[in-house]
Amino acid sequence: MNDLLRYRAAQAGGQVGALAGKAVPFAQQAMPLAQTAGTTVRQGAGTAMSRTTPVVEAARSWAAPQLEQSAHAISETIAPMISNALITAAHKIEVPKQKPKSNRALLAGAMVLTAAAGAATAAAMRMRRSSAGNGTVTVTTEQVRAETEPPDPDMDGGSRIV
Repeated sequence: MNDLLRYRAAQAGGQVGALAGKAVPFAQQAMPLAQTAGTTVRQGAGTAMSRTTPVVEAARSWAAPQLEQSAHAISETIAPMISNALITAAHKIEVPKQKPKSNRALLAGAMVLTAAAGAATAAAMRMRRSSAGNGTVTVTTEQVRAETEPPDPDMDGGSRIV
């Protein structure tokens, strides 16, 4: 099998060599034509460039001030309208701020509770003094004052001015 492959490879190599020998004269004839075509294309590109450059520059010199004028017109007229529209839309979709809840009712309730606790404490202290340690508590609606003890401004509202 290897011999068969070698034989066919040798045949293909011979055919390629024969064809390559025929192609060499054609390639030698094509070389000057290709060089001439390259030179012609280069000259044509140079000519096209030299003709189009002034036209392109004239168009650019006309377009630049037009663009600048358009930019100023947009920033002075349309931009403020767009900005105002965006601000209005933002205000419309914004969640309204909740007002802080008033703590007045809670504060008033705490003050009433504090006053009640103070009154209960004062009553308890008065009851303790009047019991004199015997375990009995006497509740009276009259104001009881000991003659040896001056009035206490916190307990019965009397002033102690000397």
